[in-house]
Amino acid sequence: MGRTIQSATQTWVEEDQALRRFVRALRKSDQVLIDELIALSHSHVAEASYASNLYPMDIYLVSMLLELYKKVKQLELKLEQNGVLPVTEINPSRGLVSLLELVNQEEDDPADELQASASLDEDEDAPAEYVDLQESA
Repeated sequence: MGRTIQSATQTWVEEDQALRRFVRALRKSDQVLIDELIALSHSHVAEASYASNLYPMDIYLVSMLLELYKKVKQLELKLEQNGVLPVTEINPSRGLVSLLELVNQEEDDPADELQASASLDEDEDAPAEYVDLQESA
């Protein structure tokens, strides 16, 4: 008889068991959070069987990222509905940019940008310097 290939569910269980030592080493509050992430990844076990070219841990992590991104998008929509976040035209990278803008909430002064670009131009003409990182440490 030949070898049999493990199912996606069996692979998921093995990855889960491999992470258990790491999870046990975390603080209790972090253990709860990582258990939630692992639970989120389990919702994509069926889809993982189609990604035979990826390593199981890669699929595991991408599934977690997908679920987290869905939650970010839901929160962003709620912020738009409540008027906290301005409604703009649809842009794929808008979600990350708008959250960063919401966190920073600082207006960049155009004069500062001009000074920064001028200092970069001056640095291009200067010769390269050797910096010994171990001396400064």
